[in-house]
Amino acid sequence: MCMTCCDLVVKLNNFLNINKNTLFILSIFLIAIFFATIFYKRGSINVTEESFFSIDPKFDIVNPSFTINNPKEKIFVTAEKGNFLNNNQIFLKNNVFFKSDNFTLLSDEVTYDKKKQTAVSKSTSKFESEGTEIISEGFSIAERGDIILFNGKTLLILKQ
Repeated sequence: MCMTCCDLVVKLNNFLNINKNTLFILSIFLIAIFFATIFYKRGSINVTEESFFSIDPKFDIVNPSFTINNPKEKIFVTAEKGNFLNNNQIFLKNNVFFKSDNFTLLSDEVTYDKKKQTAVSKSTSKFESEGTEIISEGFSIAERGDIILFNGKTLLILKQ
């Protein structure tokens, strides 16, 4: 019986005898996969953090866009940032554009009313249309874009 036990131990030792080169290559391969996974996850987290922190927390909306539905034409409104003032009014900031087939109006700060589809600005504004350029200290859009009033000092440039 003692002989059988010794034979079993010898057989187990032969089974556990693994080629050291194979074990070394397998270890390096597993370590490389481990580090590649860590670097990949770290890189994707950095991208997420950069895009998350690029959003300015002082604003409710990034790149807002609206449309003023005029019976004659559509006026598209875009900006870089915006804040909700109440259920109907939105304060738009940075490169606020009003664009239609007939004109473009640019300002830096505009209060837009979604329900009435009107807008008011008290900052420098530039209106461009075919043969006409108007620079003013502000404007107001009424009647769904049918009426645009320019406020403050206004410069009118007519081109031929």
